[in-house]
Amino acid sequence: MSFYKNFLCFFVLSCLFKVSISQDFEVAPVILKFDANPGEIQEKSIHVKNYGNKIQAYSATLMDFKVVEGTKVRAKKGSTNRSLEEVLRITPNLFKLNPNEDIYLNVVVTVPKDALSTHWGYIDIGPSKEKEDYVLDKQTLSTGIKIVPKIEVLVNQSPKANQTYHSIIEDFSEVPSTIDSIRVFRTHIKNDGDKILRPDVHLEYGVYETAELIKLAGVEKTVYPGESVEFDLKINKNMITSKGQIALILDYGHNSKLEGSVIEVDP
Repeated sequence: MSFYKNFLCFFVLSCLFKVSISQDFEVAPVILKFDANPGEIQEKSIHVKNYGNKIQAYSATLMDFKVVEGTKVRAKKGSTNRSLEEVLRITPNLFKLNPNEDIYLNVVVTVPKDALSTHWGYIDIGPSKEKEDYVLDKQTLSTGIKIVPKIEVLVNQSPKANQTYHSIIEDFSEVPSTIDSIRVFRTHIKNDGDKILRPDVHLEYGVYETAELIKLAGVEKTVYPGESVEFDLKINKNMITSKGQIALILDYGHNSKLEGSVIEVDP
């Protein structure tokens, strides 16, 4: 029981402080959110600690990503129109740490006076290979040796003055289920605004016979500007006891009106 309590305590603390430990080094936090308005400068810090038993060189590198069908796809820095390349600086971006030594990296966002749009990217932090190791690395890549992974810090910058919150329901229908006891209702939610959203998408069942309204399954996913994300909402078949309607409710917050779509259902 003592082991279980200690393990649970460690897990909860890790979640609260959003610490990411990869092999013998630690990075925290793993998400940075900036909201600097045009013409403003904001600073945040990233803590890195070397838990190894030797001196280790590290690098912190900014990367872009695109969102394709709900998946973040890494891209070269400066290759997207949402890149942070022109506004974000990391100091230092190359450093060495002794065993059990730590450092705070300074991350600065400087927003141009006319820049109101939302931008995002990753900061890759991890061991930095020396140039003389390059030939050896090429030889070992095909041997199946596991390379120490880098830790990704997600960075978002969206000005407070940007209030372009909006998303829409593109479609709504019941789709075949691979499990007999489950019914699946599918929708695609498109973010046609300019803010990163995490909408609450859920179902409500209206029973014709009793006029009862029952709240059912809900799902939350992050939807980036310009992205359309698929949501599958699953419920037990025995929840639909008589003929009625299933309403899809989209709530993306920020004082927005609820969006909805309705289909008729039978048991």
